[in-house]
Amino acid sequence: MKRDRQYFIQLIKDLWIASRPFSLTLAVASTTIGILVAYRQGLIQANFIDISKILMITVAGILAQLGANFINDYFEGSFRYHRPAGRKIVFLGVERTYFDVLVFLCGMASFVGAAGLGLLLVLMSSWKLLIIGFIGIIGSYAYTGEPFVYKRRGLGVPLSFLLMGPLMVYGAYFPFSMSFSWEPILIAIPPSFFIPALMLSNEMRDFTRDSGLSLGTLSVRIGSEKSRKLYASLVFGAYILTVLYVVLGLYSWVALVVLFTLPIALKAYKAVSTFKGLGIPYTNNVHWTFNLIIILSLLVSK
Repeated sequence: MKRDRQYFIQLIKDLWIASRPFSLTLAVASTTIGILVAYRQGLIQANFIDISKILMITVAGILAQLGANFINDYFEGSFRYHRPAGRKIVFLGVERTYFDVLVFLCGMASFVGAAGLGLLLVLMSSWKLLIIGFIGIIGSYAYTGEPFVYKRRGLGVPLSFLLMGPLMVYGAYFPFSMSFSWEPILIAIPPSFFIPALMLSNEMRDFTRDSGLSLGTLSVRIGSEKSRKLYASLVFGAYILTVLYVVLGLYSWVALVVLFTLPIALKAYKAVSTFKGLGIPYTNNVHWTFNLIIILSLLVSK
């Protein structure tokens, strides 16, 4: 009985790690920005329907990213070495452990959950949302999922920006507006720069391994020096664009508080430039702090 309990606890811990919970701030930030733009435009009321939409949009975004995280772990084999003596079965044409299969099924279940909530939102808004949701879920799976694996085609960094940034923000905005607007897309650009930066920090951590295996990630394709420059352009470009947005009136002056997070950004850049694993948590830290300040600035400036 005690052994079973320990096994169950270890299983939950491993699934927790595979879900990469701290990265879910990406989805929370993007959906929140989209919702806030709709709120600023007076499209959200304090009623049951709109509050339900807010909850469903947020959970659907989290589930879509959760699915991508699990699928990433399955296909990139992060847990293949956790139980080398574990029983294996042939799954999708490859011999994998039972835990590997569980990770894959958790990923697909997350996508199903996101799709289910998306369909409810379609019924509450417009069929056009179906297109946005379909692109989002397919894109989340295809990041590392076979047979697409666009990460190895050098597309992981740019597509992560489009899918998790402007597309997810607009997808969160659309159920309230049911019409097109450039405002949520423009508002989302500076904080969304940290999404491809985070993906790039992941690729640069694995640069030596991926180069040896001839994997076609963007970092391998453009080389280490250009990868450093691209990372710096994304991270520090977000600050420059924020200042420009304040000058143009797209952001309130409150958004300038993000400048206090520059030391975190510098620390992240140094870690990524030396291809250290710490570049990932540092980049994630600057992402969520930067996004939190932008979200607060949008909230208080209504």
